[in-house]
Amino acid sequence: MTSPEDRSHDDEPRGGLVRRVLSYGPSAEDRLEQLLAHRRNELEEHAARLHESIAELERREELLRDSRASVERMLRLGSSELEARESELTSFVGELAEREAQLTRSEEDLARRRQELGAVELKRASVEGRERAVTTREEELAEIEASLAEREASLRRPGHGEIAVEVELVFVPGERYRVVEIDTVEVARGHAFELEGGAFVVARVGPSPLPADPRRCAYLVRGPRRAGPPGGSS
Repeated sequence: MTSPEDRSHDDEPRGGLVRRVLSYGPSAEDRLEQLLAHRRNELEEHAARLHESIAELERREELLRDSRASVERMLRLGSSELEARESELTSFVGELAEREAQLTRSEEDLARRRQELGAVELKRASVEGRERAVTTREEELAEIEASLAEREASLRRPGHGEIAVEVELVFVPGERYRVVEIDTVEVARGHAFELEGGAFVVARVGPSPLPADPRRCAYLVRGPRRAGPPGGSS
């Protein structure tokens, strides 16, 4: 239930109540000034924080630009190095291919030389075999000629031997026939003849085998060592 006092207050004009309430504290202008000052302080603090934020953003933006520039520089360096490495790799691959080609050619050349060497060895073996056969045949022929010369000398009648002839050349048998100049000596067919440590027998005496040479030549065959007319040595 509303008391008489409350009713009296309700009956009081509303404007008087506002004046009475306002009369208890600071005036409206002071409160408004305080409110404005408070808002101003808040705005200034907010502006300061905003400036700090802007400065921080600018600093971060500067750092970001520096980082981006560093990254771009590193990317450029990396790209240049990568291109250089790719160029080196391409050059190395080319050199490797060339070396492989050279190795293949060397192997082919080595195989060809081995084949040629094998053919040469076979040919040399064949030639050596032929030379041995020729040497054996010459030795056999020399022995036969010496035997015939000895037999002819034994069958020659005393006092009817052949006349010794002065010779300055001898035709020496061997692996290669050769003509050797000697001091002038008298020889006849069948006479023993020593030359260069070898024993020979004069098979015949005839003209020099050299063209336009008037000297006489004794043609020798291999024979046993035995006493005979004086021989010569080169």
